[in-house]
Amino acid sequence: MSSHDYNRYRVDVEGGQLSVGVWEPVASGPGHVPTVCVIHGITSNHLFFAGLVSALPGVRVIGPDLRGRADSRTLPGPFGMRAHAEDVRAAVDAFAEDGPVTLVGHSMGGFVAMTLAGLSRRTGAEAVRCFRGPVLIDGGLPLPVGHSGGGEPVDDLNDEDLDTDDLIAAVLGPAAERLSMSFSTVEEYLAFFAAHPAFVDGLDTVATESFVYDLAAKDDHSFQPSTSIEAMQADSADMYTGTDYREALQTIMGDEESQSEVVFLYAERDLVASEPGLYPPELVSDYARQWPRLRTNDVQGTNHYDILLTETGIDTCAAAVGDRLGAAPDGAVE
Repeated sequence: MSSHDYNRYRVDVEGGQLSVGVWEPVASGPGHVPTVCVIHGITSNHLFFAGLVSALPGVRVIGPDLRGRADSRTLPGPFGMRAHAEDVRAAVDAFAEDGPVTLVGHSMGGFVAMTLAGLSRRTGAEAVRCFRGPVLIDGGLPLPVGHSGGGEPVDDLNDEDLDTDDLIAAVLGPAAERLSMSFSTVEEYLAFFAAHPAFVDGLDTVATESFVYDLAAKDDHSFQPSTSIEAMQADSADMYTGTDYREALQTIMGDEESQSEVVFLYAERDLVASEPGLYPPELVSDYARQWPRLRTNDVQGTNHYDILLTETGIDTCAAAVGDRLGAAPDGAVE
């Protein structure tokens, strides 16, 4: 028997309607139902969290498709962390207005979660009580950027000469190239991922359903990934140079209480299953010294994708989420 009932809805946002998946717990006790909002990565969608949802019985999970992706792909810009944060807030208000809601972000979703948390803290005490966390999964803290051709890394937040193409090539690599590709069948798209070094152990049900959901049909009956290239370019640049994320980072990490609520889980390997991961251990150590109340967890044996697919990754992420849920007096998970 499934632990949750799943439905998809549309929520009014600036420029149209945002597609939002909601997993309602089948079995929950009386009173307040603890709620989590999961925020996906730059070329992903909400179904990538389905494995984590199964590990959170009794918890409501809200999962928006960010604008420019999947079933929200027709939503226009502007894009960027603040725009996504405002969309996520609309989704939360629609399904968990009473709060508190634990924010969970994977990859770029971590940057969106931090931006929303920071904006909320600057809004006032009532808004602060709406959110817990965030729990950041291989994202959400500043990334080092190496040139795609190798060589010394650049300063990720202060190099004014670093353009969007450099950012995309350095960080996203093949993930960005995929967006311009066409596939004649769904099976061909799945075969592309089956040959991807990050999925050498095969595609499980969660990954398969997320990838199939990601495809958009073209007029010639072929398929292409749904993520808008315009959205990816704008969001990539905004993660590094946008003021809203940087201000949110300073707001959250500059306050000891809010800093202690942030949980950062990072994968051992990167997007192509190479070591080190997106966050090398020495960088995480630097962050731990800079923000001593930040809680970090090195999820060994995982890469940027399967940290949400493998048993080890899901168990670790679920434990971190459960810990943050337990911090809310009326939202404890037994």
